[in-house]
Amino acid sequence: MSGLHTVEVAREVAMTMRDGVRLMADVYTPTGPGPYPVLLMRSPYDKTTSEYFSILHPEWYARQGLIVVSQDVRGCFTSEGTFNPFHGEAEDGVDTIAACRRLPKANGRVGMYGFSYPGIVQLMAAIHRPDGLAAIAPSFTCDGTYADWTYRHGVLQLAFAQSWASALAVPEAFRRGSDSDIATALNAAGAIAGSYGHLPLDDHPLIDRRFAPFYYDWLAHPLHDGFWRPFDIAGRYGEIDIPALHLGGWYDIFVDGTIRNFQGLRAGARSAAARVAQRLVIGPWYHQPWSRATGDLDFGPSGRNRTDELVVRWYRRWLADDDDGIGSEPASNVYVMGADRWRTDDDFPPKDMWPTRLYLRGGGRANAIDGDGLLEAAAPGADEPHDIYVVDPFAPVPSAGGRSCCPAELAPMGPRDQRAIEARPDVLVFTGAVLERDLEIVGPVDVVLHASATTDDTDFAVKLVDVHPCGRAINLVDGILRASHREPGAAPTPIEPDRVYRYAFRVGNTAARLRAGHRVRVEIAGTNFPLYERTLNAFRADRHGGYRDARAASVRLFHDAGRPSHVTLPVVDG
Repeated sequence: MSGLHTVEVAREVAMTMRDGVRLMADVYTPTGPGPYPVLLMRSPYDKTTSEYFSILHPEWYARQGLIVVSQDVRGCFTSEGTFNPFHGEAEDGVDTIAACRRLPKANGRVGMYGFSYPGIVQLMAAIHRPDGLAAIAPSFTCDGTYADWTYRHGVLQLAFAQSWASALAVPEAFRRGSDSDIATALNAAGAIAGSYGHLPLDDHPLIDRRFAPFYYDWLAHPLHDGFWRPFDIAGRYGEIDIPALHLGGWYDIFVDGTIRNFQGLRAGARSAAARVAQRLVIGPWYHQPWSRATGDLDFGPSGRNRTDELVVRWYRRWLADDDDGIGSEPASNVYVMGADRWRTDDDFPPKDMWPTRLYLRGGGRANAIDGDGLLEAAAPGADEPHDIYVVDPFAPVPSAGGRSCCPAELAPMGPRDQRAIEARPDVLVFTGAVLERDLEIVGPVDVVLHASATTDDTDFAVKLVDVHPCGRAINLVDGILRASHREPGAAPTPIEPDRVYRYAFRVGNTAARLRAGHRVRVEIAGTNFPLYERTLNAFRADRHGGYRDARAASVRLFHDAGRPSHVTLPVVDG
């Protein structure tokens, strides 16, 4: 694999699956005598472009001495069959790997690459340990298709779910619809952001049931039931027995799932060799594209996209036995925002991480940035008054950046200045003192809230924010919990109005250095829309709720000695 190769391309190469369906691929082969290892991408996004919006073209990879196979998954573009997201991908992946090993000049070793959907199908195939699959690089993807892919602690990832479904409807309209259908689907995909507020969610005018029926399947299964379990990676790590390079971004919708995949395989892969051959790399990026310029920030040269070079190094090691040192590098390499540097550790979170609790404090008026909300290491007293805010479904708190997909013009993503959000009285703002020294956090951010609501359900949206000396407030991580989903793994149940409950949940993972002179801030609200669906403040197990079902809620947040609401930060600098 040394030097650059000239490449020839064979287009529309048919690969027959076990049920007779033919999946079509473009095959890029070095012109030398070979043999060469195979690098496979399986995608629903058109094999001819192969995720060009973040990954270099297949020909670039082939020039490095790889046979590159870019395949349309079942029912997409020129492949036969019917597309139903995630269904049959494990079996089709196994059959495609076998076909790749039979290609002229193939040496029998196969790796897989690609991100998002092409990332999770790598893991689905790897569970079956097909002959010849030597390594994978599942990037910007999750450990299943329910938690964090579609729902987060009971709340639909609205902007992603609707924008992705409307985008997937376009090629379906090309395959099965009229010119009028195609035009309608194209217009709907471009206009979807203007209709995120439509109710009910399961009857959307811009998501055509003929071309995106799967969107309505997702809504029909709001719990982690038998519909989702066949696509779970979590719980099946012991069946995977190969090295994996897990790539992600701090503002990607799937970053927590990417971390769970790394942790799960590092602890529970089938063999010791596979366990030690897991690598995690997370940059300061959102889902796409990957760049030093993300949202409102420019992370400089250290934050540039270096994933293509990394993937080539990875496959030189595992497909060609050409190890330039990547095999002995630390298992975790994550970008620390604010420090603008990469941090290496033997694991994630790092072993020197110290969970540090900061309490929500104040005199009962933490509403908005000019309120009295404080964030302190000292626990509250017995008589500290509670805060109160309103959650109005028809005036939701708008999303400003965050973790979503897929592109930023349709779904809020990235680091953004939160001051306009913090000016709202329906947002509680708790701010720490000016830092006297740098504070570095690397790992999971958790929160515990003690709260009541005047309705039988509501949502709790939380953000961790880095406040700069100039006042600019940059979001680091956000999360949300639906009150009815307060017990993990249990069936959702309504809350009793005006009763105080304890809500504990993970906000998410991050890595950031807050410089001396900065302040730590936590925002709490009832909505973060359209990143997440807005709560109707009314308990229901379906997504049939319409405008007349919505109601306003008054929420009381308690932070006294008996009910100490707090956030736990993963501090690594003592």
